Amino acid sequence: MEKIKKRVLITGSRGILGRALVERLKAKYKIAALTHKNCDITDSKKVAAIFARFKPEIVIHSAACTDVDECQRDPRKAYAVNAQGAVNIAKSCASLGAILIYISTDYVFSGKKKTPYRETDATGPLSIYAKSKLMAEKSVRRLVKRHIIVRTSWIFGKGRKGFLNNVLSWAKSKKRLKIVSDKYSSPTSADDLAAALDRIIIRMGGNGWKDRFFGTYHITSSGFCSWYGWARYALKNVKAKVRLEPIGMAQMGFAARRPPFSALDNSKYKKTFGIGLRPWQKAVKEYIKCVCN
Repeated sequence: MEKIKKRVLITGSRGILGRALVERLKAKYKIAALTHKNCDITDSKKVAAIFARFKPEIVIHSAACTDVDECQRDPRKAYAVNAQGAVNIAKSCASLGAILIYISTDYVFSGKKKTPYRETDATGPLSIYAKSKLMAEKSVRRLVKRHIIVRTSWIFGKGRKGFLNNVLSWAKSKKRLKIVSDKYSSPTSADDLAAALDRIIIRMGGNGWKDRFFGTYHITSSGFCSWYGWARYALKNVKAKVRLEPIGMAQMGFAARRPPFSALDNSKYKKTFGIGLRPWQKAVKEYIKCVCN
């Protein structure tokens, strides 16, 4: 007799992480892959209706407005999607008793520390994007008892273009690139993060799972670097003949402030689940081989 598959609902399924999650989980679980086209998370009635039809046991909420400068220019949209959207998802989870895994960001921190941030460190968001994501975290904690909040950073992978894809593309047509050198965090493979979330779901179904395992976790690839360091490593691996010039964030004219240092300490996740993510360099090298061959 075939074992009944768990029902897992994924929001933001066309994003970089969402794609990786669907690819990773589709063979093991019954998946509802939601996009902004088939589910407007700012509409509480539509969200509730979808939840009522699918009846998810686990929800991974990765949908968000992640363009930091766009959020700064349009706060109304940022709070509607990131903050109120999370409230709508959380309320529907609570009504069905579903477990909620919420994807948050390293940007909730101020960047004043010189060492990686722990889950217990005080937050200090600098931008509308960061404030809206922190509001979402607080709503998740308040509304859903059985939740896991995952803070991560600099996700790269298949799908939408991100920093890494842009750098590789620019290098094909430009002789010189100016890259920010005073912003530090951890490039994180979407595939590796999806595997980490899958590991959490598997553990949830085991006899050893305890309610104390719910809570907030930092999950990123191991190590950290600047945008400049990331670009330099990537271009070295494709043997690109392009000159890199380091510049400061102040020279970029960003609409929103970024934390200068927002690397995350992953020790809680490693201790709880017995394994961490591989170094960002290995993940980047593997991804480059995949996209360039």
